[in-house]
Amino acid sequence: MNNNQYLVPKIEQPFNVDLELPGSKSIALRQLAMSALTKGTTILEGVPVCDDTAAMLECLERLGLSISQSNTTVTLAGPMNLVDDVEINSRMSGASTRLLIALAALRSGKTSIDGHESLRARTNLPLVNALQKLGCQIDSSDGHLPLAVHRPIQQTGSVSIDGSLSSQYITALLLISCGVAGDQAFFEKITIEGEVVSKPYIDITINEMDKRGVSARWEGTRSISIDTTRSYEASHITIEGDATAASYAASLACIHRGQVKFTNLGSNTRQGDYRFFEVLERLGAEVTRDQTSTLIRGPSRLTTFKSIDMQDMPDVALTLIALAPLLNEELSISGLSSLHHKECDRLECPADEMLEMGIGVTTTSDSIRIQPASVEELRDHLLTTYHDHRMAMAFSVLGSKTGLITVDDKNVVDKTYPDYWKDYQKFL
Repeated sequence: MNNNQYLVPKIEQPFNVDLELPGSKSIALRQLAMSALTKGTTILEGVPVCDDTAAMLECLERLGLSISQSNTTVTLAGPMNLVDDVEINSRMSGASTRLLIALAALRSGKTSIDGHESLRARTNLPLVNALQKLGCQIDSSDGHLPLAVHRPIQQTGSVSIDGSLSSQYITALLLISCGVAGDQAFFEKITIEGEVVSKPYIDITINEMDKRGVSARWEGTRSISIDTTRSYEASHITIEGDATAASYAASLACIHRGQVKFTNLGSNTRQGDYRFFEVLERLGAEVTRDQTSTLIRGPSRLTTFKSIDMQDMPDVALTLIALAPLLNEELSISGLSSLHHKECDRLECPADEMLEMGIGVTTTSDSIRIQPASVEELRDHLLTTYHDHRMAMAFSVLGSKTGLITVDDKNVVDKTYPDYWKDYQKFL
């Protein structure tokens, strides 16, 4: 075993743990992007200290924001510089990339954007197409990094975009709709073409915009209107715990008859992945919620269900996939087409890994069917994470029961949750 590999320790007994989650990455990235469009100083508390937010902060600094950071508190003075030519690198952060492309579309200076090779494989074409229709000049190979934005948006009023691949493109357009510090508004209406995937993430965006003084609302299921008479206000914002990160510890509680209290994530959240607690309740877990915290107790015996649609919770679908072999019945999970376009193919890659372990798995283009597995019959396995942080954290749930899974790169969790393995030790 090399130094980067990590044998996931088997959890042998129930536990009672209070856990403060890292701040929501989704909320943090949105708040950071809005700060680039805000005149004045914004203070954000609870910003997760991880690779994705570090990449975003580095890019915003290159765009001209004055930034200081102390642990999880970040102070930003905006707005961004609009005229200088800038080169930025979003590393492995797909969400940051989409937000930065949109920010670049407001600048008269050339913005060159690149990222890690794995990020270069992920397309940004729906966003690029939408911005080009508005007069942006963008050089790219079918929307892939590296790309360069040469000319800002020329048209205003409304914009349409394909929503069938990722909600991040819609979020990016929403966040720049009111322009830079009140100088010019751009989109009063966004029309979404095709299926709207991961709608709860769009709802997060609308909620975070409202915190900064800009109102947006759904009109039916295919369009969003924005009050562009307002601009973002400099604010002091506390970022709540990350609901996706909570899914791993909550699953551990569910399968080990443990108890976990999440001290900074409660029922007042707008994060769609918070509904994962409802999934665990269907497995027999007891969940107690108040506005600021959530307590989960695992059942003495897991109950089962035959199928579930996870389209609105794509980031926690992988957690459920890794938990499914521990159930007593076959589980079919659908609504997974968007998983093909993440850090790795989160549908086929976990299926391949489980097959190698001796778990029965079949997939379609948007679903996976997983057979129950006898822990005693599973094989030792070196888990390939494919540079995907969620592969490591999700499969730690299965590894906690078997003691047979070695993660090929323990440091991959640094992307969003650097303290994950430290927090995992609290359950032993």
